[in-house]
Amino acid sequence: MDYGKERVIALVDMDCFYVQVEQRLNPELKNKPCVVAQYKTWKGGGIIAVSYEARAHGVTRNMWADDAKKLCPELQVARVRESHGKADLTVYRNASVEVIKVMSRYAVIEKASIDEAYMDLTATVQERLKDMEDRQVQLDLLKTTYVQGFPQTTEGHLDGLDKEVQRSLGVQEWLGSLCCSPGSDSPELRLAIGALIVEEMRAGVEKETGFRCSAGISHNKVLAKLACGLNKPNRQTILPLGSVPELFRSLPVSKIRNLGGKLGSSIVEGLEVENIGEVTQFTQAQLTQRFGDKTGQWLFDLCRGIDFEPVKPRQLPKSIGCSKNFPGRAALVTTAQVQNWLHQLALELEERLSEEREMNGRVAKLLTVGVRQAGDSRACSFSRCCALARYEATKIASDALAIIKSLNTAGSHQAASPPLTLLLLSASKFSEAPGASSGCMASFLSSDINTKQKVPTCDAKGDATPRRAATIQSLLHRAAEKRERTETQKQSSPLKQRPLLLSGKKQERTETQKQSSPLKRPPLLLSGEKQEKTETQKQSSPLKQPPVLLSGEKQERTETQKQSSPLKWPPLLFSGEKQERTETQKQTSSSSQVAARLQLRVRQVTPDSVTSKLVKRCAGDWHLPPPEHRLAGL
Repeated sequence: MDYGKERVIALVDMDCFYVQVEQRLNPELKNKPCVVAQYKTWKGGGIIAVSYEARAHGVTRNMWADDAKKLCPELQVARVRESHGKADLTVYRNASVEVIKVMSRYAVIEKASIDEAYMDLTATVQERLKDMEDRQVQLDLLKTTYVQGFPQTTEGHLDGLDKEVQRSLGVQEWLGSLCCSPGSDSPELRLAIGALIVEEMRAGVEKETGFRCSAGISHNKVLAKLACGLNKPNRQTILPLGSVPELFRSLPVSKIRNLGGKLGSSIVEGLEVENIGEVTQFTQAQLTQRFGDKTGQWLFDLCRGIDFEPVKPRQLPKSIGCSKNFPGRAALVTTAQVQNWLHQLALELEERLSEEREMNGRVAKLLTVGVRQAGDSRACSFSRCCALARYEATKIASDALAIIKSLNTAGSHQAASPPLTLLLLSASKFSEAPGASSGCMASFLSSDINTKQKVPTCDAKGDATPRRAATIQSLLHRAAEKRERTETQKQSSPLKQRPLLLSGKKQERTETQKQSSPLKRPPLLLSGEKQEKTETQKQSSPLKQPPVLLSGEKQERTETQKQSSPLKWPPLLFSGEKQERTETQKQTSSSSQVAARLQLRVRQVTPDSVTSKLVKRCAGDWHLPPPEHRLAGL
């Protein structure tokens, strides 16, 4: 495959799109000089779209409607609808969606603007070639197609011929030069197949929407865009790579895609050239030395008609924004004016973002605020970004105002200095919208936390479990698994009972003993009757009560005694009823923890106060016996 000829790319551009939309709404405007203007407070409003019938009278964009009527008295003016004090382009955006829907049936689509889209036809052409046996493209199938550089005849030979005749002769001559033998796959043949597909697509758009469009077909985006504008309206142009040198010889650098700004100016001034074809006289080393390796290599290929920028599948815009101009005396000079218009713009942005979320399931995360100051000829004097927290007009306007105030040079907060002639709000950084919380939560609550299946992500309608709920559920999964492992360990290795529940010596019980013989407690816990213990019984009993309970005198314990002889749990603290503890309580409460919690400061107290003190320390962990059962032997 020849270098730079691997792909088949097309650019489709709707012809005076806003005018066509208005003509579809009002068929009486068809075939008449017509313009679309917004606002009418000054000279009938500014013109933003012009029909080809009106262009023939010298009417152009950016003219005032009143001035245009002087050139064309029969001019019809359609008005852009207004909302929130500014132009509302909703009807045109909806019409654009209709067109993209039809185009997407034919190839990969990258929407470039409201009325333009790129198409990568490479794969579609390959499929079409497989079904073509003779691989011949008929002339009558390319009824609206031009081929740039054809017909190739001597100068003056075509003078006086109708343009349509010249078109037909050029296509016929170019098709005749193609190698159409069985099995051939030349780059030019693939361009011809691509042109055939675009003819079908344009016919489909007109049939389903009523809109006409033009197109350019070539090997990359740059050439496709150039070709599209060569023969408008309602026509398409093929630009073979072999016809590029002649076209570039007289094409200004600024006409090339991506060279209309600072880079294009630096090329013209730095290389002292005017046309893009003149750049071919510089070597690759010279271009990389001046513009860097990446830009130099790109420019070296571009001036020869070669570019590799991909068509990125995108039918939805990367950003959604709204703006308002305040020219001349309408410039905003007070903070109150700025705040009012920011709120109006925020209302529109909120509506459009909410609609985008409902229609396409996307939410924006970044808010861009832009302004133009009086006296600045640039499109925007500055722009700043901040997080887009939520779709609320008040919040959006407040954040935007805070950004703009930071650049206000006026000493008073009531004035805007310098005055502002443009306000812009734009939302970007789109991502998939989370689902409805109610549906997602219902799904979460109805699920089994012990189930180890993968939890699906919630879609825009909330049909599945959301990511946040999935995170919570995964934590519960891990907690349940940990609990199961602990129970398994307990079954294989029985839990040793606390010393306070046993005799003075450490004992181990098997799982069989636990099941057949319930946990025994000291005798006083097995009876609800009053139990009297003599001093002799207390001394002979293995379970010794703390000295604090046997004497009213002040006692002191050393740290060594506490460590060597843990404080045994006094029998008086246990009820006579059987007490059950859950597995979680057994895991979180060990004998060492209980002993540590019972290392109390000993002082001269009465038995009742001791009981009160221990009750407070053990609140929530143990149940006390009825008052009549406490301190029966004291």
